[in-house]
Formats: sequence, structure tokens, C-alpha cells
Amino acid sequence: MNTKFDLSQMSANIVYLKPMNTADLPDEVRDQAGDMERIFAVHNGEGEKVAYVADLTFASHLAAENNVEIVPLH
Repeated sequence: MNTKFDLSQMSANIVYLKPMNTADLPDEVRDQAGDMERIFAVHNGEGEKVAYVADLTFASHLAAENNVEIVPLH
């Protein structure tokens, strides 16, 4: 969760957010999530997971800084 990724290098100007239960995450990510029960996975336009974020507020700031639009996944 603490690895930086430059979203502006992606081919499309959209990212998808997928809610994730922390119990379903890899061990190293789950350890970083602490006591959070749910986080969001950020996927690029090709469907590749590029980041995890703690909440929608952080995701919005990340998207704004990188000039991308957030599209939620169901």
C-alpha cells in the first residue's frame, strides 16, 4: 500500500476502483492495512491492478493529481 505508482503513465485517463475485503488481500498488503476491513484496489484501463488505497477520499486525491477519472466497479 505504500508503493508509489505514477498513474499519469497509463494509456487511458480512467482508473477503476474495486472494493476489497482486507481478508482477501495478499499477506504483505493485509499487514499494511492494519485494522481496516475494506480498502479499494485501483486498476488501469487494461484491468491491471496498480495500487491499493484506504478510502475514496484518498482515491479522489490520487486521481486528481494524475489527471485521471475514477470509475467504480461493482
